[in-house]
Amino acid sequence: MLESILAEIDAEIERLQKAKRLLSVVGAVAGKRGPGRPAKTEAPTPAKTPKRRTMSAEARARIRQAQIKRWAETKKAAKQNLNATVALLPEAKKKAAKSA
Repeated sequence: MLESILAEIDAEIERLQKAKRLLSVVGAVAGKRGPGRPAKTEAPTPAKTPKRRTMSAEARARIRQAQIKRWAETKKAAKQNLNATVALLPEAKKKAAKSA
């Protein structure tokens, strides 16, 4: 009985060693490169983001003044349109519009 257990253990060890030899041969073959395009050796360089330009304080001030001028023109045009609309209204509506 003891001899049969030892024989089974020896047989299992032999099967494992055979499997190890086969895997080591297959692993060596798998490490070889096959046909096709070779891998890049260098890591790709990340794309550089363009440098953002800064605006001078004088330029910002000019843009601000131009925008304020545009706002004033639109406000003036809106006020003129309102005055023209009020001028076309009948007298009763004009008094109500002036009081509002």
